[in-house]
Amino acid sequence: MSIMKYKQFNWLAALLLTIATVTIISACNKKFDEPDTNFVDPGIPVTMTLKELKALLPTAGSVVEITDDKVISGIVVADDRSGNFYKSLSIQDETGGVSVRLDGTNVFNMYPVGRRIYIKVKGLCVGDYGGMIQLGAINTSTTPISQTPIPQNLFDKYIVKGSFGNNITPRVITNFADLKTTLQDSFQNTLIQLKNFQVTAGDTSKTYGDPSLAVSAVNINLQNCSGNSIILRSSSYANFAGINVPKGKGTITAIYTFFNGTKQLVIRDTSDVQFNGTRCGSGVGSNLTYKTIQEIRALGNGAVIGSDIGIKGIIVSNTQNEAVGNYRIQDASGYGIQLRFPSMNPNFALNDSVKVDVSGLTVSLFNGDLQINNVMNSEKAGTGSVVPRNTTVSDIGAHLNDWASTVVTLNNVTIAQTSTNSTGINYDVTDATGTIISFVRTALGVSLPATASTFTGYVSIYNGTPQITIRTAADVPNSGGGGTPSDTENFETGTKTGYTDGAVTLSTGSWYFGDSMLGTDANDLKNGAQSARLRGGSTKDGFIRMEFDITGVQQVKFKFGGTNFNEGSDDSQEYSVQLKYSKDGGTTWTTLSKTIGVRGSFTNATYSIPATATDNVRIQIENTSFLRSTNNRLRVNVDDVEFIK
Repeated sequence: MSIMKYKQFNWLAALLLTIATVTIISACNKKFDEPDTNFVDPGIPVTMTLKELKALLPTAGSVVEITDDKVISGIVVADDRSGNFYKSLSIQDETGGVSVRLDGTNVFNMYPVGRRIYIKVKGLCVGDYGGMIQLGAINTSTTPISQTPIPQNLFDKYIVKGSFGNNITPRVITNFADLKTTLQDSFQNTLIQLKNFQVTAGDTSKTYGDPSLAVSAVNINLQNCSGNSIILRSSSYANFAGINVPKGKGTITAIYTFFNGTKQLVIRDTSDVQFNGTRCGSGVGSNLTYKTIQEIRALGNGAVIGSDIGIKGIIVSNTQNEAVGNYRIQDASGYGIQLRFPSMNPNFALNDSVKVDVSGLTVSLFNGDLQINNVMNSEKAGTGSVVPRNTTVSDIGAHLNDWASTVVTLNNVTIAQTSTNSTGINYDVTDATGTIISFVRTALGVSLPATASTFTGYVSIYNGTPQITIRTAADVPNSGGGGTPSDTENFETGTKTGYTDGAVTLSTGSWYFGDSMLGTDANDLKNGAQSARLRGGSTKDGFIRMEFDITGVQQVKFKFGGTNFNEGSDDSQEYSVQLKYSKDGGTTWTTLSKTIGVRGSFTNATYSIPATATDNVRIQIENTSFLRSTNNRLRVNVDDVEFIK
């Protein structure tokens, strides 16, 4: 052989060796997580559905051995690729889903999501975990038998691999009540989809799992815009455990599971969670068509409100005299309705003007009172007021369903306490035409008088019985207590040691003292170091007057009493004060009736002011006590002036 031929042979041999080596290396480097897609479904007849398989277990807490030669088939809808499913697969057919326990890891290499598998179930068993059915191997070392994962060396004995790339379309759950926690529930271990869900506000700072592994799994609370809630449970060993949960609202696709009656979702990876929209409770959209409350009520009990529908109105209830999350709203149509916020409490106040998204919500009866339940999205649009309907008890009964959740006023009533419970007091309110019940919650802090010239509140219904519910003490003249002080002047700041007229800067603002001073003497009545002391005479009033306004004041309360100074033989004469109010910056004043007190101790004075939430109010307290022969009035102290909105 010539040298040229020898070299040519060597070159060809090297080329063939290189090709062979590349081929071998290429084959050896094939990724295990990229399965051979050439698999086709074997010709194995399927003789049992997953629904029929689960029916073999009639009672939770037991294990049933499968002795019949049956074959089931399903598509893998969840595997262990992300680590959120451990030693298990979820498979699904047209009748339901089931969890298959496998004693192996990285089983997604053999049984990835989308692959159809066939399982010969003879010799296996069905059991449950927390009420959810599982398929597994039999553990004969216990009596009675128990369930254990299928050993890895027996995978091929029981499981036959089928085709890849089979898609399962998640079942969209439109009625949350369809998700049951019963043993034979058809949704368990199937791929579902929930829309308009979000992580609850308290959990938005969490990660899916606990990367420190202090706990093996983390529960994240989810909630939709209708108030339905469910747990998202993720393993701390999942490869996404340290990722922050999203803060928006949207769609979640997951495997539906439950444990001892608690509904749960388990995701395959974070791409299953698409919470990118605006959260529930963050306000109302600009695309709403607004209906009147009269139109909404006309839909009737059980009606589902259409899409993109809103209502507007004025809040006519007070949270202190309503259950938490309940509000009454009335609009210009003259109709009202109860709103129930199960979780996203907007903390509306009396006389707030609001907009409410009621899209897709249900009109329903609660104890006979028409309501819209599970309200989530709303926003304050300002303030306003509702003029009460002047009526009688008899007329309320005749128009009960039309007037429910609207404001009315009764006239010249007698009031009698009838019963109490852990949350409040029931009163009978009687006018010339009949009697109606009024329940006053302890939280409101109002005690009703025996009689009242007017009695204002909104109409409500409890088990078919009409009621009238007050909002503040201002609804019933001469009622005691009530409301939340928005400002209190205790006269503990400022200095004024003489009766010369002049302004004093106090904690609430500037007050003008007419023939009055700040009393610090031992003979002054006071809660603290000092109080206002009012004198006055025949030619000059003794008074204290605000030089500023407070918006929305509906009631003023304060303490007053005759001083312990020596008043000679006039000590036993009348000690009294009266209140004036102005809603135009002090240009004009309205005088209210005087309140009589005693010498040497405080009397509580309460005055109702007919002001709206937007009215600017200022007051003047005057000494109207007995005018002595010295041409001075008996001196009184005033302290702790509270302004109630």
